[in-house]
Amino acid sequence: MPIDTLGEEVQNVLRGATGFIRSKQNNSEQRQYHLRNLEAVGRHLSKDIEERSTQYVAQLDSEEKSEINDQWVQLNSKPHYLQANTEKQTDQQIFNNLRQINNSAYPKNISPVLYVLPLVLVGLAEWYVNFATFAAIFIPVFAIAGTLLVAAVFAWASHMHGSYLKQLAEIIHPSMEYRNVLGRKIAIVISTILLIAALSTVVWLRYIVISDQLGISPNATPGTFGEPSSSMVWSRLGPTIVLNILIWGLGTLYSWASNEKVPGLRESYRDLQRAERKLNRARKPFDAAERRIKAEYKRKREKNQVAINEYKHFLSEIQNLAEQMRQE
Repeated sequence: MPIDTLGEEVQNVLRGATGFIRSKQNNSEQRQYHLRNLEAVGRHLSKDIEERSTQYVAQLDSEEKSEINDQWVQLNSKPHYLQANTEKQTDQQIFNNLRQINNSAYPKNISPVLYVLPLVLVGLAEWYVNFATFAAIFIPVFAIAGTLLVAAVFAWASHMHGSYLKQLAEIIHPSMEYRNVLGRKIAIVISTILLIAALSTVVWLRYIVISDQLGISPNATPGTFGEPSSSMVWSRLGPTIVLNILIWGLGTLYSWASNEKVPGLRESYRDLQRAERKLNRARKPFDAAERRIKAEYKRKREKNQVAINEYKHFLSEIQNLAEQMRQE
């Protein structure tokens, strides 16, 4: 361990030797006394400088590492940290496996809000196309509810169909578990049935509304030139059907472009991010303690370096004074 009071001892010896030289005394005994003191304190300084440069630096490193390890031991004894660490490792493994299937590429981390917003616009487009039909038949409350329901079905079907088409190659891969494939197929079938039911309902109601507007009765007999009444209805109804299909197709295309080709990749990445945030919160007290320990030992090293520089300066002065005394 370096001697912290060595600087005071050196200064006393330097003052005594400097005072003797300035006094111009020709006393050999005093000269030898001060010379011995200079040589002795010089040896102490050299030894202390060597110790501070090697052993003491290694000691500080060892003590710092030991204190940090003690903090690790305390952290690893806390159940909430162990649980958070286990969750993070599990999510990391799941994500790594899926990322390898994705050719080691990370998913496009699209915010759920940003992803849903265009699908909401699909629903708004459906509202614009269908609300007049519902309002012409039902009271406002039912008209609004029916329009919202149809819009939601179109948006949800677009999401399911687009993601299914994007991930179809992985879904039908032999390595996929049957329950996952079956669950996805059930969801696709349900969304498709709901889409067909919603579109059929809209077409049916719209046919009735257009027929009423044209004053055409479903029970009317054909005229001399066939059935112009029915063809007139379909001529107005057809473009709206195409518009409904285009809205669904646009939403499906957006969903296809926005989803990943590997099912669950983006979700597993978000699970991993949540687990990392949870682990960081559990580590926060340890990180604060680690920063404090490192700052403390950094200051000790700085103080040690200051002492080394000071002692080297003292050693140079001692050597000069000793050389001067030997020459007199």
